[in-house]
Amino acid sequence: MADVDKIIDFLETDTVSATFSPKGLVFLSMRRDRGEQNIELGQGGKDKQDSNMRLFIKETVNFIETGRHSMPLDFSSFTDFQRRVFKAVSEIEPGKVVTYKDVAETLGKPGAAQAVGNAVGKNPVAYFLPTHRVIPQRGMAICRSGAGHLKDKLLEHEGHDLSKLRGNYVCTRKKCTME
Repeated sequence: MADVDKIIDFLETDTVSATFSPKGLVFLSMRRDRGEQNIELGQGGKDKQDSNMRLFIKETVNFIETGRHSMPLDFSSFTDFQRRVFKAVSEIEPGKVVTYKDVAETLGKPGAAQAVGNAVGKNPVAYFLPTHRVIPQRGMAICRSGAGHLKDKLLEHEGHDLSKLRGNYVCTRKKCTME
């Protein structure tokens, strides 16, 4: 139960939505009814007997505590380039921050920073793919919609000063610009 409480406290939700395949986690959202299965953390882990639920709890706690996890992830529906980006991002050490350009250069595609950013933006598994560790060269946008809340929280949890990572531009997501 303490593990479930730790997850609820950190993610600030008692329900997540997930889709699993035989290969691993395909999709994870901090919102209800986005994936095939709602994981009701607030019910005291009633579904703990479910192997996906047990693995989710174990690996989420591991990620919160260490910045690492062993959750099997299924990216089979993505292009080869996107999977290569996801692999490179998954290898970024906890506490480190790199730019889209850095990832592109790691892949041997120095002019592909925008393509890397597009791939990172398609992250289907939330914090299990640590895209929070990848930022634009000009710094992070100030997001007024709350959409960047988990990214900010993860970066702070890993010891970063957000004021040093922020750029001087405002997020252009539709939600941010509608205020």
